[in-house]
Amino acid sequence: MGRDFRRNLWACLPAGAALLVLVGCGGSERGGGKYSVTLAWDAPTTNADGTPLTDLAGYNVYDGETSGIYTAVTDVGDVTTFTLKGLPAGLRFFAVTAYDSSGNESDFSVEVSATLPIAVGDIRAGD
Repeated sequence: MGRDFRRNLWACLPAGAALLVLVGCGGSERGGGKYSVTLAWDAPTTNADGTPLTDLAGYNVYDGETSGIYTAVTDVGDVTTFTLKGLPAGLRFFAVTAYDSSGNESDFSVEVSATLPIAVGDIRAGD
């Protein structure tokens, strides 16, 4: 039932907006990885149908190792910058969705990617 309302909620990042990625080291909140990625995005102001967005409740950040296939989701609340910590080395893909106070979720934002550097500790003999 909630999916019927998706078309009325923010459909994607506003035209001209960017999903920004900043890569760093440190943190171990997820899976014991050594890297962190900071994502930033513009808050939507209108629904897909052009009406004012008055019930935005927060955002979900999605990430995964394959484009368009996200294996993890983090509810970040009502913020427009978030740092994912504890990511492993390698190529990662990210997207953001918005959700309203009724729990309706938007379509995915434009996808961005980042290649996380390989740390010396990740290199093993025979690899």
